[in-house]
Amino acid sequence: MNKVDEGLRILKVLVESAGGSIESTRYILQKSHTNVTARDDIARLEELQETAIKGFFHCAASNVTLTDVSRIRGFYGRTLEDNYPGASAAFMKLARTYWTFKVSLIKCVPDSSVCISLLQAIDLAFAGVFFPTPGISPSNELREETMQTLIEHSGADFDVEDYIKGNFYLQ
Repeated sequence: MNKVDEGLRILKVLVESAGGSIESTRYILQKSHTNVTARDDIARLEELQETAIKGFFHCAASNVTLTDVSRIRGFYGRTLEDNYPGASAAFMKLARTYWTFKVSLIKCVPDSSVCISLLQAIDLAFAGVFFPTPGISPSNELREETMQTLIEHSGADFDVEDYIKGNFYLQ
């Protein structure tokens, strides 16, 4: 499977889990990101990004992963359980969905397609709140409020309280 096809597969899982579809934008997603200038196309991509972010919570609620979970250890050298001791069940569900997304996305870059660029933007937006890396980040209070809003806005049957209570990053 080539990079764009793999990217389309990942995006389709996320978007469809939140009730959306990528079919009407497939032609945009396969373009080079430098060739997308029409406002309608940009608006559709922003909508897809929002739907895909909601899809993380729907996937997590249903225990959906984007590749075999063992690939996380193979890539990073540790399991999620090793990285997040004492995390709640809801946190671990979201971690499995996100980190299998991340391992799948790494196979797709570098690539100049709109699809892969969109997945990278989704990764930055999602990880910045839910799985931050060291450096400048918002306060835990602001992050918790943002997390709660995004999860509730997703409409997913996802246990927000358990997620917040057992969040490794908020402890």
